[in-house]
Amino acid sequence: MGMRACLVPVLVTMSGVAAAGADRTPASVPLSIDGKGGIVVEVRINAAGPFRFILDTGAARSLVADDLAREIAAPAVAKSEVVTTAGSDLRLVVRLTSLAMASATADGLLAVVVPGQHLARLGDRVRGLLGQDFLSAFNYTLDYRRRRLTWDEPLACDAPGAARMTATEGRFVMALEGDSGVPLRLVPDSGAEVPVLFRPIAGTAPASTAAAMVTGLGAGGRAARIATMPTLRVGSVTMRHLDAYLVERADADVDGLLPLHGFSSVSFAAGGACLVARR
Repeated sequence: MGMRACLVPVLVTMSGVAAAGADRTPASVPLSIDGKGGIVVEVRINAAGPFRFILDTGAARSLVADDLAREIAAPAVAKSEVVTTAGSDLRLVVRLTSLAMASATADGLLAVVVPGQHLARLGDRVRGLLGQDFLSAFNYTLDYRRRRLTWDEPLACDAPGAARMTATEGRFVMALEGDSGVPLRLVPDSGAEVPVLFRPIAGTAPASTAAAMVTGLGAGGRAARIATMPTLRVGSVTMRHLDAYLVERADADVDGLLPLHGFSSVSFAAGGACLVARR
């Protein structure tokens, strides 16, 4: 969730998560996109709403505000460890009988409960966050230029313009190459405001893949240091001189976050097999 990660959980560990059932023939959805690239959509939960949710392709699990969970009388079914930049904590997990975005629906979704004031900081009247536990059931395109989400036919993941992804802890990760030829493992993150690279916490082993990709380390504080990626290829799109914030974080599977609002549109394959980005 990029530089917004200080406000909401960045990792949720949960066992026994029920698979969501989904309607795969929904209509397109209007997107409200803020000045920092954040996407807000309207959803209905248990036939109530609509409620404003952040759509976050970099989040493994969906979140719901504590006051909204009480309002819709969502039953608590478990507790889950939530890791944030401030540490870890146990949070309630509630079952949402149904969650619908337009005509796309998921049944029995398990959402982590977080303080409503934290979510409200992400946007006006935001009551939750929609993560990959819902989104990955569909083939869809985030069209930033037209401010629409459209539901698509399956992507051809062997096509030249497709960037392959792998799943790790509910997130999807691309192994991208630059001038060094060393893969950089980045999460395609609609919730990130700026590119982010993780650097090891003091006393841990260096992140060799990230270190090989960046030059020109700038001055500043812990979360304000900036590195430049000379070249980064996302499928058929080449990005040059991309500045990324360096953030101390230990993550064995991911080197950083790539925001999506710099593209005109991005299409995702159901199940996270690949994506296609367009300039």
